[in-house]
Amino acid sequence: MSKIFAIYPTDERESTQFLNKINVYLKEKLNDGWYCYKIGFNDDDHINCLKQAKENSAKFILFMGHGKSDCLFGSCTKENTDFISPDAEREIEQYYKNEQFIDENNIENFKNKVFFSFSCNSNAKRAIASKAVEKGVFCFVGFGDIPTDYTEKGDFPPKAIAVYKGVITKIIKESLYISIINNYWVERLVDLIKICTYKEIQKLLQTENRHKKIIIEKLLLFKNEIKIFGNRFETVT
Repeated sequence: MSKIFAIYPTDERESTQFLNKINVYLKEKLNDGWYCYKIGFNDDDHINCLKQAKENSAKFILFMGHGKSDCLFGSCTKENTDFISPDAEREIEQYYKNEQFIDENNIENFKNKVFFSFSCNSNAKRAIASKAVEKGVFCFVGFGDIPTDYTEKGDFPPKAIAVYKGVITKIIKESLYISIINNYWVERLVDLIKICTYKEIQKLLQTENRHKKIIIEKLLLFKNEIKIFGNRFETVT
């Protein structure tokens, strides 16, 4: 019986591929207690994912992908660009992009579940997190900005981003595993993530990594911006 139902949109632009380490780790550790739905490049597969998540016995939903305050994104192909028409994005698999996958109109599919949204800017008040609780989701965990792509501002170098991604992946996968096998409250899961982040910061301080200052700054934001909506004392299984 599944203990975690993971939703993993396929993004061929590489910015979320590092999250597959969470999938591999938890599959090995939890066996049948872990189920990961990797979504394809069509609307039907997105609809089927929501249906399976609703019907699955797992109480804990883990979303791994891109998002913003009011919605979570679905799959996107490598061929997609800003110059592709909306019709082509949804009708031609080669150019598929779904940027309105989970929002206030379908978040009720996760009623009576714990929704852990490992995605950017899912921690905003009066947005998808609040709507989720209003529509029966027991508890919603959201994050702030999680910088995993190099930007033109250049304030977070690629080598620093690579280290950062490795660290947060380790923190999340190990914290989830410990919390699931011990059936922690959601609040205790979040506390564990924060403790693990502190430990990784302490390790970085002992290294000679020339980017450690900016990496530590981003890790502190990562930890401090986690928000819990709904019942923080809900158990994870």
